[in-house]
Amino acid sequence: MTANPPLTIESFLEVSEQLPIDDQYELLNRLSDRLHGGENADDREVSLSPEWMEEINRRIGEVESGTAELIPAEQVLAELRAQVRTDS
Repeated sequence: MTANPPLTIESFLEVSEQLPIDDQYELLNRLSDRLHGGENADDREVSLSPEWMEEINRRIGEVESGTAELIPAEQVLAELRAQVRTDS
């Protein structure tokens, strides 16, 4: 009986890169679910400091009152992609 070599992150990535892109996204989502509690993530209690709660509420208030400067996700992603291209 031949033993399989141990699975490393690099060998796992090499294999996963051979999957169709939709399957790669599915794999990513499943790994993320495992790390973050899966379908029961909303059932976990998250404890934030009073300072963070104050900041969150302040930001929500700005969005609701219309005083926050919101940037469309497409613009943010385009800027990040351009930055990555120039950094490479």
